[in-house]
Amino acid sequence: MPLDQGMQRCIMHVYHDGLGAHPGQDEMTRKVLNRFCWPGGQAWIEQYIKGCMICQQNKNITHHMRVPLYKIMVPYDALPFTQVAMDLIMGLPKSQGHDSILTIVDHGCSRVAIFLPCLKTIMGPQIVQLYYKHLYPWFRLPKHLISDRGPHFTSHFG
Repeated sequence: MPLDQGMQRCIMHVYHDGLGAHPGQDEMTRKVLNRFCWPGGQAWIEQYIKGCMICQQNKNITHHMRVPLYKIMVPYDALPFTQVAMDLIMGLPKSQGHDSILTIVDHGCSRVAIFLPCLKTIMGPQIVQLYYKHLYPWFRLPKHLISDRGPHFTSHFG
C-alpha cells in the first residue's frame, strides 16, 4: 500500500528532524528506504533535504570554490593604451602562415581591440616585438598590463 504525502512527511519529520538530527542525504535515504518504500522515494527524500534550511546551512562544501572576480579599475582621465589587456586566441586553422591571434585591448578610454596574427609558438620576446612594432610608435609603453599569466607571457620574464 503506497504511502500518502502526509505519511511521507511524518516519516521524514521523525527520522530526519527528530531522531536523526539532520544526517546527510545518503544516510537519510538508506535509513528511511530500509524500513519504508514508496515510488520515487529516493528523489522525494533528496528534495526534502534540499528544502531543509538547517541542512543547507550546515552542509560541507565539497566543490572547489572559485576565486571571486574583481572589477578592473581605470582612472577617469586615462589616456589610450595606458592600461592594456593581452591574450592569445589559439587553435585556429593556418592562414597565411599564422595559426593564432594576439589580442591587445585598451582598458582605458577607447576600449579598442587590436588583433595581430602570430604563431602558437610565440613567447614573451616575440609578443614584445609585436607590441613594439604596432603600438609603441603611437602610444608608448602601457602603465598597466593585464594577462592570464600564461606561459606565453611569463616564459622569458621572471
